[in-house]
Amino acid sequence: MPEEGPRGPTEEVDQRELPEAWDAATSYHRLKRQLPPQARIVVRERAIRAILERAQDMLRHAARPTRRRQDAFPAEGELDLEATLEQPRPWQAEDLQVERIEPREADVVAILDMSLSMTGPKIALVALATAILRLRLEELAVVHFDTKAHRLVGLHEKVSPHELVRRVLEVPAQGYTNIEAGLQKAHAELQKGRRRERVGILMSDGIANMGGDPALMAARFPALHVVQVGTEEKLGAQSCRRMADAGHGRVHPAPTYEDLPAAVRQLVRELFRG
Repeated sequence: MPEEGPRGPTEEVDQRELPEAWDAATSYHRLKRQLPPQARIVVRERAIRAILERAQDMLRHAARPTRRRQDAFPAEGELDLEATLEQPRPWQAEDLQVERIEPREADVVAILDMSLSMTGPKIALVALATAILRLRLEELAVVHFDTKAHRLVGLHEKVSPHELVRRVLEVPAQGYTNIEAGLQKAHAELQKGRRRERVGILMSDGIANMGGDPALMAARFPALHVVQVGTEEKLGAQSCRRMADAGHGRVHPAPTYEDLPAAVRQLVRELFRG
């Protein structure tokens, strides 16, 4: 009896045999070159749905970033009695101080390490972390890097969460780790920003094996925060600290890739709290 080979591109696949839910998300990167086109699309859609459902569940009780804005009457808002009482008397109408809550506007670029060490489960978790950012931020650009850096989503490009996750899942994990190139590409995207607040968010273990010193590039950012994946590697921890310090930001630890989405969710809460 002849040995059974891989399925051909036109061979039918029983959809009941294909992975579902989170299993589809973690196995898609491994299967996407093995499955015929129609089956690949089925698994990809299941993966995207699972990632978005998990992202929405993690954000169930999280509000969009906001800030308190103080203004003078007749601007809209609630009367701020304490601030009004501080105004010199006799009071005029314009001395009435009001406060309102409005969306916190910032231009943000996510910088993803997608080099050869990234496996299927890791890519699914990076996609989940990126989806969390997209669901909470109005303007989000995404770049990824391996040996070179690549733009995945431009800063003012309107991309749905579904399409963003699809693009992340389709990135081929390959090449070396050139953090400097990723930061350079991200900085170029932030230069297109129209908002006063511009932030870079790097997700990496901090260990580069190609390119120059990434801390030199980090110093050009208005603000660069580093989500450090894996806290046991001394060199990686030192590199992440140097980049965050140079970029006027903070290090947010994620001991494992499983911790990455929660670390990103907490970063957004802390970064845009005020």
